[in-house]
Amino acid sequence: MKYLSRRAIAWAIDKLSANSHPFIGITYLACKKKVGFPVGVTREMSLDAITKEHLETHHRLDPQSTHYFQPFKSNRFWVASKYPSSGLQAVNTQTFGDVFIHPRNSRRWGFIENHVGKISQIIEETGSGLVPLLPIAIWLGKNESWEEDATQSSVINHFLTSYNITPREIRRLFDRLAPRWRAEVLFAEEPPDLKALAYDFALPPDVPNEMEGRLAAIRLTDIGPAESLELEFGKRLTLIAGDNGLGKSFLLDVAWWATTGEWATRPAIPFGSPQVRKRPTISFEIRGDSEQSMIGQGRFDWASYSWITRSDRPSVSALCIYARVDGSFAISDELRAKLQAHNQPHINYFTSDDVWNGKAGNIEGLIRDWVNWQLSPDPYIFSKLTRILKRLSPDDIGPLGPGEPVRLPGEPRQIPTVKHPYGEVPIVFASAGVQRILLLAYVALWAWQEHTLAAQQIGEEPLRRMVIIVDEIEAHLHPRWQRTMLPALMDVGKLLSEYLEMQIIVSTHSPMILASMESDFSDDSDALYHLDLQEFDVVLEPLDFQKYGDISSWLTSPVFGLRQARSREAEQAIERAKAVQLTQNPDISVVETISADLRHLLAPDDPFWPRWIFFAEQFGIDL
Repeated sequence: MKYLSRRAIAWAIDKLSANSHPFIGITYLACKKKVGFPVGVTREMSLDAITKEHLETHHRLDPQSTHYFQPFKSNRFWVASKYPSSGLQAVNTQTFGDVFIHPRNSRRWGFIENHVGKISQIIEETGSGLVPLLPIAIWLGKNESWEEDATQSSVINHFLTSYNITPREIRRLFDRLAPRWRAEVLFAEEPPDLKALAYDFALPPDVPNEMEGRLAAIRLTDIGPAESLELEFGKRLTLIAGDNGLGKSFLLDVAWWATTGEWATRPAIPFGSPQVRKRPTISFEIRGDSEQSMIGQGRFDWASYSWITRSDRPSVSALCIYARVDGSFAISDELRAKLQAHNQPHINYFTSDDVWNGKAGNIEGLIRDWVNWQLSPDPYIFSKLTRILKRLSPDDIGPLGPGEPVRLPGEPRQIPTVKHPYGEVPIVFASAGVQRILLLAYVALWAWQEHTLAAQQIGEEPLRRMVIIVDEIEAHLHPRWQRTMLPALMDVGKLLSEYLEMQIIVSTHSPMILASMESDFSDDSDALYHLDLQEFDVVLEPLDFQKYGDISSWLTSPVFGLRQARSREAEQAIERAKAVQLTQNPDISVVETISADLRHLLAPDDPFWPRWIFFAEQFGIDL
């Protein structure tokens, strides 16, 4: 005997959830299965009992939960035990009431004579689609054992026979189009774990949530720079490198959406139009400490030009910060949202000016908070800021220690200062690199303090995870600072709380950023990806992290892909020189010209000189 495979059942759920109405998938098929359910007349029976029996047989995927798993078109996968007598009953008696003969306040039920045509009409009016035949057959056959010679047709025929489906019903209610599955893919030797399969889509509400976890993966189809992209995130760190315009910022935006459920700015919009029959999707995986995974998905709806997701989509339970390259920030904090009035969303969006100068009702801003913390009798918060700034400081200008606040002409506020070797500088006059680090340090501390305060006020424990996403982490920073920035950022979590675990996702163009991780990169917890343009296709490649040591070696590594760590003109001259060396009987004038170019473009100690000098001397050219 064999069983329908986990892959086939997951595919069936995905297809049924797209646009199949639960009335056909549950009520109608339950009535069809019921022996003697009348047509044109009525009999005394309980429709609620009929649907409940069907749900118990096919939808009770977690014996420990009181909820049923519902794979049809809905805003949630799990429905409560009262669903047959509440939500589904309303569908049966209101939306599809004309399908039945049901005298008011009686227990007598039956189908009208033309119930198939009426169901088809209502389905069309509600905007639902035909139920795909193979997926519904797989769904209802998932508990069955099958003969060794069973095929796809066997599964469909079993469904049609078991539920007495007529040719007219097939034409009016079911979509017969389906891919042809090979038997070795459609079936498996062992029965699938249906509870685990259901948990991949969503957790039932009455099961403890283990998902104070991390973003484990995203998978994109027909959205972004390539037809498909897949990225598996490191538990601790994910680095994304690549040339301009290939999608690094786009991937960070998608990671933020997968983590929080909201877009940081504009939603991702697919190229093309619905006429090309593309179905843009973004799937993502959330993984908890026990390595339990949940799968979420968004589909792009061409009609509304928006992303459609279920209300029970999984999300990462963490305090999340997204530092964008333009200086703006997005902060997601579900605990703080519980204290905000008017059911405000759990994400705050701040421009660079908001973070500096405040946003009414949301944030006081760096300038006011810094001075207030510094002058407060309680030094706790300011001492944390001091420690964070010290850890994020570069080697060349020394620790970024706070100086005394000052008043500037025309400025009613006191302005914080930072200490430099040459004196104290008001932060509004600090360099772009220093200002970006001040903002990042402030936002991390402010978000954590607001989070812990909200936890106290609502009587809950603070979350133990923080996700930080940084676009172009090296922006405005000198190479010396780039060499220390990422390891320092990874230490910030422990400076905020000894219990806080960090997941960091960054994009970079800098070999210094990669080199800074040579002593700390772990294959077990970190990941490195490279976006590359291969002919006309964008490819996202996972790379093994290697220690290249010298920065020029990083530049010529697969991460950055330079042929040589020289100027473009020097590289071209060397390539011409190499080509001449490989030719037979090269013209001496060509050798002389290349020698002159090399003398102009290369440093005296360039490692290419010995090779070329030896070659040129054979033509009597003295270099």
